Parts: sequence; C-alpha cells; structure tokens
Amino acid sequence: METGQASAPREARPWGEHLARGPEHRVRGRGRSLEEAFEQAAVALCALVVDRDAVEVREEAELVCEATELDRLLADWLRAVVHKMASRHLLFRCFAVRMDGTRLFGHAFGEPWDRERHPSARDVRGVSLVGTRVCQGADGLWTAECEVEL
Repeated sequence: METGQASAPREARPWGEHLARGPEHRVRGRGRSLEEAFEQAAVALCALVVDRDAVEVREEAELVCEATELDRLLADWLRAVVHKMASRHLLFRCFAVRMDGTRLFGHAFGEPWDRERHPSARDVRGVSLVGTRVCQGADGLWTAECEVEL
C-alpha cells in the first residue's frame, strides 16, 4: 500500500459510542488496532451529528494529521473530521485510517448534507484535548476517547 493510502472503509461495529453526562459529550472508539479505535471514535462523533443509518456512502474525503502524542493526534483527527464536514457540508458514515509513525492518513466516506433526508443534523462546535485518552488495555484492545462540544 502506498504512503497516504488507507484501507477500505470499515463499517462501524458496536465499538464506537458516545456518552453524555449533563452538558459533557464524549466519544469513544475501541478496536483491535490503534487505527480501528480512531475510526470508531470518528464514527461515534458522526453519530452525535446525525443518524448514521441515514447517511449513504457517495463521496470520499481524504484527511491527514500529524502529532507527536497519541492523545493530541486523536483530538487533531476528530477536529479534521469536524472541519471537513463543516467546510464541504458533508456527513460521514464510515472511515478508514492508516498510521505511519506519527502521521495519520484517513479517508471519510459519506454524502452531502440534505435537509430533507437529514433534518436533525447537529453541529459539533469543538473537540477538546482535556480528558483525551488513547491507550491499549490488558485485553489488547485500543481505546480512543475524547470530549466534544455540541
């Protein structure tokens, strides 16, 4: 696989989730690999925006991020997803991520926002670095978790 290319998109497993505690919203992705955990965190983020089942795969958007720490890379990745959704008026269903050292090469798959098909779409106002955590558990699974502001 060439540098910058990610694998085919993986449909979400039940490993991406969003949690709400009062005004705080967190997204969490889990996976057998670091890449899969980042993919699932992005899926959880997009599930806060719109019903994922209402989004079809019609377009692909490329995203590249680089950071020296995994926590910062997760926050930057999710910020890039939010920025791409806002700047191109897109909604995403699934993702493919590949890591090369401290660089993340991602592909987001979805479609343009349509008011009639996606009437309840919400905006994400920000992604916080506070409380962001990326770690591998004793079971070998990776967790990528971050706070977001709606």
